[in-house]
Amino acid sequence: MRVHHLFSTFVLVVGVAACGGGGGGGSSSSAPAGPGGGTAATGQNVLTLKVEAGPASNINVPFVSVTVCAPGSTSACQTIDHVLLDTGSTGLRLINSVLNAGIVLPKQTDGSGNNVAECVVFADGYSWGSVRLADVTMGGKTASAIPIQIIADPAFPTVPAACSSYGPVAENTVASFGANGVLGLASFLQDCGDYCARTASDAAYYVCPSGICSPTTLSVARQLQNPAGALATENNGIIVELPAVPPTGAATVTGTLTIGIGTQSNNAVGSVTIFDLDTSGDAKTSFNGQTLRAFFDTGSNGLFFPDSTIPLCGSSTNAPGFFCPAATLNFVATVLGASNGSSKGVNFSIANAGLLVSGSSTFTAFNNIGAPADWAPVFDWGLPFFFGRRVVIAFEQQPTPAGAGPYVGF
Repeated sequence: MRVHHLFSTFVLVVGVAACGGGGGGGSSSSAPAGPGGGTAATGQNVLTLKVEAGPASNINVPFVSVTVCAPGSTSACQTIDHVLLDTGSTGLRLINSVLNAGIVLPKQTDGSGNNVAECVVFADGYSWGSVRLADVTMGGKTASAIPIQIIADPAFPTVPAACSSYGPVAENTVASFGANGVLGLASFLQDCGDYCARTASDAAYYVCPSGICSPTTLSVARQLQNPAGALATENNGIIVELPAVPPTGAATVTGTLTIGIGTQSNNAVGSVTIFDLDTSGDAKTSFNGQTLRAFFDTGSNGLFFPDSTIPLCGSSTNAPGFFCPAATLNFVATVLGASNGSSKGVNFSIANAGLLVSGSSTFTAFNNIGAPADWAPVFDWGLPFFFGRRVVIAFEQQPTPAGAGPYVGF
């Protein structure tokens, strides 16, 4: 998923027949093996990260659980499981249908007291819902009274035509969204930032006086916040660790999401190469004679890059539009910092997605599926990149032992 500064690519679901759990594959212990073979981090700032079919029978979708409470309450609370961890967007978004009726969250307002809603646009559709305030707990860490989005909130039933015109798919249910919600922990501290504070856009914030919604500017403080960046401490970034998977895939994979960088013994920067990011949150990747904008996105379930020579899966397969080479292809791409001169070669493979996600498969985690990046000349290092790696993501403007963010390290 890619949601910041009004541009997004929500590539989450392969057309897979229902994929059950069970079978061999990734670790399922509470302290899984790290990418280097050691024990992964534990502590109050650590969340279990699990790749499994989830509520919509998807592949390559990493889930966490978060707890939301009415601001200041210790009783009006609910833990929501199967929330997609997304390093390509910012902010917590939950599908209204998964919230208990007793969880009443106050509405966010603009400076004039008008209720605020948001339109989020993806490559294949959109989501519409209210902005409300909640205490958000991740592991043992709580961000207090931050704005979050409630998708398909019945208090905002009418989707503005300016929002729905962005795509044919209304991703406002668990089935269409592919998860109970999304925890966006990209390098941005807000989901739109200064742009939306200055500019009203059809694909951003709305105010709804008298039930009629129209685009509006919204101050940075009232926008959706990065929940980890909104913590009182350990608010400078995250570390994502997932074990490797074999070329044939795995039934489930368990790793960790660690909050904070260099704030305690379990989140040291470690021996990684630091790639600085530009103001759009991008590094670069050199591939096939092109230098492309590049980003690292757990919310994308494949590797997405331009290559017209690789055959595509047909409409009769379980992965239409994904790459379906006759034999597995091996590549090398070079990741480059936006401006700091860092570079590192990355080996990756592309296998036949139609065969890997056949209707008889119960596997949900694959490190070698991909598709064309046909929305822009970019290299989207989706979830397959994260298997077998420890990836450090520093938030903008925040100091870390390796320098101020934004950056990605691996």
